[in-house]
Amino acid sequence: MAGEVLSRFQANDQAWTRVHQILEESNLSETKFFALGILDHVIATQWKVLPPEQAEGIKSFLVELIIKLSSDEQSLAQEKTLLGKMNQALVQVVKQEWPKRWPTFIQDIVGASKSSESLCQNNMEIFKLLRYSLLS
Repeated sequence: MAGEVLSRFQANDQAWTRVHQILEESNLSETKFFALGILDHVIATQWKVLPPEQAEGIKSFLVELIIKLSSDEQSLAQEKTLLGKMNQALVQVVKQEWPKRWPTFIQDIVGASKSSESLCQNNMEIFKLLRYSLLS
């Protein structure tokens, strides 16, 4: 039954508009991963046709949540797997936005890295993912 409900939700063209709510309110890692899977699909298949304000909203939401989850050592350790999936989603956005529509990406991530060691550590992971992604 639950699988059927999730399948119907995932098949809905507007499911991605609820991803932020799921990520912010759910206590279940599985549910969060499911939501990130929906977001990954939208980034991969619909990013170029999303209205600019929606694309910017997704980008801002991802950045803010990544910063929140990696701002201290405890949350970085607790949310490592989820954060890795979010980093991958952000890298997919960066590949489509940088440098043309997000020319300050490098400066933004370097500047944010100065605020805490754990955030810097996660940002290095984002750079590593980006590097591997661009090489493949």
